[in-house]
Amino acid sequence: MKSIHDHAPAARPPAVVDAAANAAFRAQAAAMGYDPDDRWVGGYVPVAWEEARHLIAAYAGDVTGAALLEFGCNYAATSIVAAAMGARVTGVDVDADAIALARCNAARHGFADRIELCHVADTRRLPFDDASFDIILCISVLEYVAPDHLPAVLAELARVLKPGGLMIVSGTASRLAPREVHSGRWLVNYWPRALDRRLLRRDVPLQRGVNPLPILRAFRDWENLDLTDRGARWCAARAAMGQSAAKLKAARLIARLTSLFGLSIGMAGSSFSATWRKPSKAMNATPQCPREGRSTRPFP
Repeated sequence: MKSIHDHAPAARPPAVVDAAANAAFRAQAAAMGYDPDDRWVGGYVPVAWEEARHLIAAYAGDVTGAALLEFGCNYAATSIVAAAMGARVTGVDVDADAIALARCNAARHGFADRIELCHVADTRRLPFDDASFDIILCISVLEYVAPDHLPAVLAELARVLKPGGLMIVSGTASRLAPREVHSGRWLVNYWPRALDRRLLRRDVPLQRGVNPLPILRAFRDWENLDLTDRGARWCAARAAMGQSAAKLKAARLIARLTSLFGLSIGMAGSSFSATWRKPSKAMNATPQCPREGRSTRPFP
């Protein structure tokens, strides 16, 4: 049976089309203690449509038929948007409850047959073959990876990305910022986690951003597209999202300045972003024959 979305990619945000799946989504969200109408729960697909869609389009262009992995898919809003753009999507998350809600979300938008959602408790080992994906999205997720797990997680993401594929990291709270993005706490990024337990008597450390330097080192042999084009794609995505002309002008200036030090524009803000292209002849991955129906074309 064909999906209702099997034809051209959508021109508007995916609507809720399945009443039964919608009821299941609302019940699952309520059971988890969430408001199903909250902007970041049931209302996030339109948000992702106005943000992640432009990010994907700016870097990857037409993704029809591309194999795309969303790492840290949460409730699958961005996965749904990518599927609406024509990609064949796989989403993974460490939270089993999030995956349960994500499945309901995909189903109520009519994408249950276009999105594979997997609970992976330890993302240092992903259940995919080498070179399985054309694109990997890491949106607002790497800051939640334990620092001692991060090198193994990044290596695993590199393993499952095809040579010539794109690694898109965006909206990731940076530990270089004086104010932590999620909590709004000042200077918490600058003191060690050990002090949380000793001085604040906290068993769970405060939320911090991710140090972007290990991420840059992990992909140092890859092409940083934001550095190559001096932020042109980055600015194109933000322009499509509605960022003001004044902010875009400042961003272009920042991109030129940071490029003098070998750094891309995404290093400059409170949230870290960068997009890399994996080398066509990768040192740490064995290219495999593509599976039937999988896109092998290079992306712009």
